Amino acid sequence: MKKIVLILLIFVMAIPLMAQTITFKGTVYDAVAYIPVKAASILNLNTGKYQFTDAEGVFYMKVSFHDTLIVSTSTYRQKVVIIDENLYKKGHEDILLYHKAFMLQEVRVIALNPTYEGFKRDIANAKLPDSYKNLESVHLSKEDRLNATYKEEPNILKNTAIGSPISFLYSKFNKHEKTKRLFYEMQGYGDEVQQVPVKYNREIVSKITGLSGKDLMEFMVFCRFSYYDLVRWDSSEVIAAIRYKFSEYQYYKALEEEE
Repeated sequence: MKKIVLILLIFVMAIPLMAQTITFKGTVYDAVAYIPVKAASILNLNTGKYQFTDAEGVFYMKVSFHDTLIVSTSTYRQKVVIIDENLYKKGHEDILLYHKAFMLQEVRVIALNPTYEGFKRDIANAKLPDSYKNLESVHLSKEDRLNATYKEEPNILKNTAIGSPISFLYSKFNKHEKTKRLFYEMQGYGDEVQQVPVKYNREIVSKITGLSGKDLMEFMVFCRFSYYDLVRWDSSEVIAAIRYKFSEYQYYKALEEEE
């Protein structure tokens, strides 16, 4: 009987604490580059109130125990934060967001005729762009036709530095061409983009380095791996990169202590 009374007493004493509203501080970071995410919106589902992060990625919001916060931006994946007992007592938290995906090039959307016959008619009557008019008087040489088709023996020098030095240098170093190559390369990785949070996160880095708290954050800021690398690397390569960066980090910290 005494135990039941004691449990009820503890429960009654805890109710006012959990019902109390506190000012919660959150700091929103890019989970890979560890830079602050400004203008992220934070919605409290329980109260309907919302806030936005400032230039430092910081926001303040009145919350109660078990409130649910939705953190979102246009370019990052949505994050759900539940104010559990730990967060309620701490009163603050670093919130990490991962990019939704890689940005695709501009595309043109065309409404197609739903019937096959209608589709054929639309294609036959489609108006070609004005740029095609410039091709009416063009006569291709045998070499040009050889480069365009493989009906005859292929030109093995096509797209090489020897075959066309100017075109080769343009495609190799032009910024637009580099972006196109990166775009097509990233398309080939497909679902690997979605695996970045699994391969690289605070828990993994902490387990490898033994760091926590502010030291862990400082090290992850020091790393700042690119999304491009984290998508291409498998888990073992990510671990190797973290270990290599950690050895660098320890070296620079030792130099700072000597100064």
